[in-house]
Amino acid sequence: MRPDPMTRVLHIDCSARSADSVSRRLSQTVVDQLIKVEPSLQLVRRDLGRAAPAAVTGVEAEAFFTPPPDRTGEQVRALAGSDALTSELLQADTVVLGTPMYNFNVPASLKAWIDYVVRPGKTFHRVANGNLEGLCEDKKVYVCTASSGKSKGTNMDHLRPYLDVIFAFIGIRDVIYFDAEGLAWGEQERERSINRAVEGIQQHFSKS
Repeated sequence: MRPDPMTRVLHIDCSARSADSVSRRLSQTVVDQLIKVEPSLQLVRRDLGRAAPAAVTGVEAEAFFTPPPDRTGEQVRALAGSDALTSELLQADTVVLGTPMYNFNVPASLKAWIDYVVRPGKTFHRVANGNLEGLCEDKKVYVCTASSGKSKGTNMDHLRPYLDVIFAFIGIRDVIYFDAEGLAWGEQERERSINRAVEGIQQHFSKS
């Protein structure tokens, strides 16, 4: 689907690497393709690899579940960082996420971001009979992953199933993955895997 004019794209990277990061390269490729389709889109950048949120504190955890009128001044101040990250997510039409696999799951920086944006009353709420409903529907997410081994589709892969659960919980079910695996399996396999991922991105947008 072609992005609508003035689509807002939230571009998130969380690799601890900089110039050599494959997940950063792939996420930028997706962003470049989105811009090619819709040059007027608004781009918001969040680099968790360079500035990760701190772990949630006790004050923040209490504040998350305290109704806004009942929050103390300390709680309001403590939520400023979470409010900013949550606002970026809620205002985005499309999220482009670049993430490496660290120890078969997401990096700590991405987990911290998730802990800040999965917010009661913000990105999900309680409905009838105690059920929970996501509030981020109608968003699309592109996830660009990079891993040294090959665990996709195996019981060692805790990254993609975890992200699927998180995004679905807050109402996002349109999630597309571009994966580069086996990056530590020799230079030839590394280049093959990266090229396959880049080609997959290009083919996806050529059909849009």
